[in-house]
Amino acid sequence: MGKKGFDTKQKMIEVMASLLEGSGYEATGLTELGKETGTPKGSLYFHFPGGKEELTSLAIEYSGKQLNDFFLTIFDNSDTPTHAIKQVFHALEERIVSSDYQKGCPIATTAMETAGKSPLVSNACKEVYNLWLKTFESYLSSNGYNIRVAKNLSLSILSLWEGALLLTKLQKSPEPLRMAEKTAESLLKQI
Repeated sequence: MGKKGFDTKQKMIEVMASLLEGSGYEATGLTELGKETGTPKGSLYFHFPGGKEELTSLAIEYSGKQLNDFFLTIFDNSDTPTHAIKQVFHALEERIVSSDYQKGCPIATTAMETAGKSPLVSNACKEVYNLWLKTFESYLSSNGYNIRVAKNLSLSILSLWEGALLLTKLQKSPEPLRMAEKTAESLLKQI
């Protein structure tokens, strides 16, 4: 595949990632993707012989890696785990509010819609969550938390943020994210 083909494929992955975050798997159609990317439907099957499921799994992986890289940047630029987690929550709040409550977690909606229906997509979602958990665990353990505590904190913080994003989106208010941030901060300080 030449550079133009690679660029087209990458563009389709990135646009699909954005569409999934805003609308979810079921509401994201291939016609819409074609309009957004300026490519015919046949291009989808040329680049993604597995169709919508293959494209979705790659879009999920792309979104997950993008957000993971963002976490790593925050961690590298934070003095303490408490500061880092506060920065993560602030960034999530800014992201969802600036999108007029359209964007939340780039994975959650698709994960819920495809659980038990599409093993390929569900596995991609699972792998992204595992990546994020490992990133948080590694960061916390490198900052003095023992491995078991780092693992428990990572799962708790991820659960807090996912639930808060959902409620923030539904209520069109940043308050759930702000409360979850305070809870995450308390968890980090208690241990």
